Amino acid sequence: MTSPSRPGRDPVSRIVLPGPARSVQGHRAGIVTRVAAGAVDLVVALLGVALMYAAWAGTIFLLGPQSFRFPDPGGLRLLLLVLGLLTAYLTVAWATTGRTFGNRLLGLRVVDDGGGTIGLTRAFLRAAACVMFPVVLFWVVVSRENRSLPDVLLRTSVVYDWTSKGGRGDEPTSTPRAIVLPQDD
Repeated sequence: MTSPSRPGRDPVSRIVLPGPARSVQGHRAGIVTRVAAGAVDLVVALLGVALMYAAWAGTIFLLGPQSFRFPDPGGLRLLLLVLGLLTAYLTVAWATTGRTFGNRLLGLRVVDDGGGTIGLTRAFLRAAACVMFPVVLFWVVVSRENRSLPDVLLRTSVVYDWTSKGGRGDEPTSTPRAIVLPQDD
């Protein structure tokens, strides 16, 4: 029986991480999961630009359907728009929750050295470095700590985190406890 004062504590809301996930929870992520998350985030940015283009073309069509022609934004403008949108998307996601859609999908979070969110300035600098110089992300391959160059310079880490919230104060390389929500007695 569920208590109205403690919503969400019924057996259905119980969360248990499987053993393999529990064993790496809080540890720094490697190159494969980072690249996969980055690919998802790039697709999100491309979809955003495609939606903006569709809205632009739709507006032009509504304003003059007889003389409508699809607008030609030019390759350079499209590239700059994708890079700008991707930078803004990464900045906002990392500064607020530490997660982009790709990070959430793959169980990753960007954290500071104390395990908390990285703030707006560091998020912007990290996003700009990752978008403008993506090759620096591959430092993870040779780093003993699984950190990219932006991680080293900005004192951030990308860690495995399947929880719904980031806990401040957890060291990214610490051995995590099992995450189990208590049931009502």
